[in-house]
Amino acid sequence: MLILRRSITVLVQLVGNLLKVIFYFDLWLRPKKRYTIPPSARALFRASSPKAIPRIAWLTNYTNKVTLSVYVNYLFNRLMASTFEFRFCGDNDRISFIKENFDAETYDCYSRLQIGAAQADLWRTLVLLKHGGVYLDIDATLSWPPESFLEPDQTELLVRTKNEGLSNYFMASVPNNPILEAIADRIRENIKDNSITSVFEMTGPIVVDPVANTLPVRTADYNVICKQGLFTNKKFQYPDDHMRYWVTAQMQTDIVRKQQSPTA
Repeated sequence: MLILRRSITVLVQLVGNLLKVIFYFDLWLRPKKRYTIPPSARALFRASSPKAIPRIAWLTNYTNKVTLSVYVNYLFNRLMASTFEFRFCGDNDRISFIKENFDAETYDCYSRLQIGAAQADLWRTLVLLKHGGVYLDIDATLSWPPESFLEPDQTELLVRTKNEGLSNYFMASVPNNPILEAIADRIRENIKDNSITSVFEMTGPIVVDPVANTLPVRTADYNVICKQGLFTNKKFQYPDDHMRYWVTAQMQTDIVRKQQSPTA
């Protein structure tokens, strides 16, 4: 079964590479054409048995108006996770969620973040902590249906990348998972300390890896769970403003807005 899953992932990657040629032509011919990811989309099929991890797939992006490449990726994930409800949250949705569900300290930490990817890093941890489900980056592509690899009593699943480190572009969890609480705590500490100059290290995978490795956590090889960039790339994700890409943005903008000193 593992060999079959790896083979299908390779096949999907080959198809994705061929489709990218079409996506480039589409972007060249219709540079302003966008497709809309809805705020919510019901499951395509009803599940037959309960699971501890809620059947909700969470997505976020700076906009829900996306290129054909990103939209096809979204549709593919909808088919792979056909028993899952999909929920998309934009910038304002994330702000409202954190303000309504977490304390003032957490909201202040989030509000000080000035780069979208860093905001998404904290939000994904908090939304899974509150509601549970599966989080997917907008460029992440499921390699296999979650219905088959998430066991009924499973409480979480993180992916290990090719260098064996844990990542956060795919995260699955039950609500109130202590692993997520520990990750959120570390991110808040990093924001308050504000001594790190890389989003990857302050709020991203470099936070997840050491925290999760101190706790019992279920992990799997990313090749058989979820990969990035099978149908899309940064050109398709940021067609109008490459400065939104976190690698570029952090060279121009501080990750964390400095706190104002109290006036005398």
